[in-house]
Amino acid sequence: MRIGVFGRGHVGAALGHALASAGHEVRYGVRDPAEAEDEEPGLVALPEAGRWGEVLLLGVPYGAVQEVLHAAGDLDRKIIVDPTNAPKPPTDERSSSQIIAGFVPTAKVVRAFNTVPAEVMLNPRFGEARASTFVCADDALARTTVLGLARDIGFDAVDAGPLKSACSIDRLLAVWRVLAFEGGLGRNLAFQLLRR
Repeated sequence: MRIGVFGRGHVGAALGHALASAGHEVRYGVRDPAEAEDEEPGLVALPEAGRWGEVLLLGVPYGAVQEVLHAAGDLDRKIIVDPTNAPKPPTDERSSSQIIAGFVPTAKVVRAFNTVPAEVMLNPRFGEARASTFVCADDALARTTVLGLARDIGFDAVDAGPLKSACSIDRLLAVWRVLAFEGGLGRNLAFQLLRR
C-alpha cells in the first residue's frame, strides 16, 4: 500500500520506517524537500504526498496539523491516520481527532497509535506480548484498513468503533504519562488489552 507521511518528526519517522519494513511503499511529505537536512529518497512536497498516498499519516505536532492539511491540497476521500496528541484536551465534547476531521470534512480520519511513543511504534513487541493500539473511525472501511496496517507492523490492533470513541481512548494517554514519567517506568511502556 502507498503510505504518505506528512512530516518527518519522531512519530512520522517511526511509523514510516515500520510500515516500510512491513513492505509498504512510503513517501514523506515535507514543506520544502530541497531544504531538507537529509537527502534520502522518498522526500516529496506535501501536495505530492497527498496525491500519491492511498493512506496518509500525520507525522507533525498537533499544532501544525491544520496548516499541513491545508498545504497538502485536495484530500477528498483520503484515509488520514491521526496519531497526534493535543497539548491540552479540547474544551468541548469532541476529541482532537474529531476537530481534525472538521479541517478535512470529505476525508476519512482515523484515530490510531496515539497511546504509544515512537519507541513502541518501531517495535510493539514485548517478549511474547504485543502492544495494543486502539483504532477509531466513522468510516468502517477506513477503520479496517488502518487495523490491517497496525497488525502489519506488529500491533495488537483493537477496533474501538466510531471516531467519538477517541474521547475515551485518549484518557489512556494521561495514564501512560503518569506511569512513564511520574512513576519512573520510562518511555518503553505500552498497554495491552487482555481478552477471554
